[in-house]
Amino acid sequence: MSFSGIYQFQFGSLTAKNGRVINFDDIDTDKDGKITQQEFNFIQKELGLDIVEFADEDKKSEKNVSDYEFVLWQQEAQMQDTFDSFASQVAKDFIGNNAKFAQQVLKELRQFLADYKDSYKKSGKSLTEMASSFQKELPAKYEEIKQNYSL
Repeated sequence: MSFSGIYQFQFGSLTAKNGRVINFDDIDTDKDGKITQQEFNFIQKELGLDIVEFADEDKKSEKNVSDYEFVLWQQEAQMQDTFDSFASQVAKDFIGNNAKFAQQVLKELRQFLADYKDSYKKSGKSLTEMASSFQKELPAKYEEIKQNYSL
């Protein structure tokens, strides 16, 4: 699932480019704990966001997103932003003769990102802290990976 026209997504809410902050409850108008495609389409028109289609469907073929999925998507988006920002550091560190290692380092960091998401979701820790926890642990993992390559 991807949301276009969104400026920021943080702690169970999103901020549209126009500055309006929207919470899960603002979109879940029938208060059933899920955001249906119809509910999102309504808020989307109100905010002027681009088209969004939900990927998962329930048994009745009604597309929807639960509060958990909403927060999970938000956390994963923040983690991806952190990763993307960090990738530029890899490019700076692995230049010249060491540039040949950059792709492998990024591959290992991508695997760390995927493994981190999986283990964190299984840990029972608060999902709302997943992205900030990843942001704190990524530099140490990068230093560990970097040790395997001559710089």
